[in-house]
Amino acid sequence: MITIFIRTLVIYLALNAVMRLMGKRQIGELEVTDLVTTLLISEIAALPITDQDIPIAYALIPMVTLLILEVLSSMILIRFPKFKALVSARPTVIIRNGRLNQKAMLSLRISMEELMSEIRQQGYPDLAQVQHAILEKNGKLTVLPKAQFAQPTNEQLGVKAKDEPLMHVVMCNGVCNAPGLKLIGKDRRWLEQELARRGYSADRLFCVTANDAGQIFLIPKQEIQQTDGGNRS
Repeated sequence: MITIFIRTLVIYLALNAVMRLMGKRQIGELEVTDLVTTLLISEIAALPITDQDIPIAYALIPMVTLLILEVLSSMILIRFPKFKALVSARPTVIIRNGRLNQKAMLSLRISMEELMSEIRQQGYPDLAQVQHAILEKNGKLTVLPKAQFAQPTNEQLGVKAKDEPLMHVVMCNGVCNAPGLKLIGKDRRWLEQELARRGYSADRLFCVTANDAGQIFLIPKQEIQQTDGGNRS
């Protein structure tokens, strides 16, 4: 039992390290080579866990080899973009200038029900409202509406709006989040002073977010939230 636990722990840590080095792309955004590598690594990683007669090295060596191949192939594709067409799909225009490309739909094996479902999920109930629809290489559908159905921008409405600074988590469950403070150019001392000025202690707070303009949003813990709620200042 202990042997199985140790082998599983080693494979788990190695698999996390390999996937971390491969990058942060989501499954839906994986290239074909990325997806193949991910599937192979998952299969290889399971072998020494399910079969104790297989040495752990028999899984670690192929995983590292696949990682090296993946990194090298990514570098080659970036350096020589022409090769990318061999292993990567290209965006396909399904609707152009309001006209449906039936040939593209047949080639992609997409039914009208699937297309309508994707369009509805992006907030357009009628195909006639769509000016362009493009199936991106990651499998997601980009929908651009006709001008009369598009949401007007502030510029079009003549409204002047200022950009709001981005909020970051600077404390969670009473624990200071140093990376979040660094992103807004503040430090722990600044945060402690701000909380003290508002009459809060770290142990009373569930989460604290702040931005580089000095604005803070406080979320008290559940038992206090019944009376205090969120507090932004």
